[in-house]
Amino acid sequence: MPRRSKKSRFKKVLIPVLKWAAAIVPVCVFIYILYYYKQLDFLHARKDLRSQTEVLTTADSLPGRPADELAAKIHVVKNEWHPVGGIAVHNMVIENTSANPVKTTEVEFKYLNDVQAVVASKIVTIKTSLPAGKSTKISGLSVGYVNNSVVGCDVKVLSVRM
Repeated sequence: MPRRSKKSRFKKVLIPVLKWAAAIVPVCVFIYILYYYKQLDFLHARKDLRSQTEVLTTADSLPGRPADELAAKIHVVKNEWHPVGGIAVHNMVIENTSANPVKTTEVEFKYLNDVQAVVASKIVTIKTSLPAGKSTKISGLSVGYVNNSVVGCDVKVLSVRM
């Protein structure tokens, strides 16, 4: 029977020890990095977040009438749009049939594909003043990126501010 040398026994023990060390050391380094940069907060129980809303001023609210009633009196009479490099640019005429002038208007644009399914919906705040009882033309309104499959656009006035 051939005798094993001490060198071969050393290799037989050293190779598995090095394999285990090569597997454990990176995990320990990763955990230390998380600890050092304080990223182990997921181990702690979460505290309940409580929020409280206070109305500071009533300047944004309409006096005596709901905003939906006033928004129903604002109509988009004409809406022409075209994509410029994937960005929708609108030219529109908004008519204010109410007795009050409006400072800002929130309009929803629903972009439709060829089967009239909504592809994208975007809400834009238009900060153009709309005088009472008049129509206002808004040119070059950029709404943002639209898909190439878009062929139509529905427009709806959501809310207004006086």
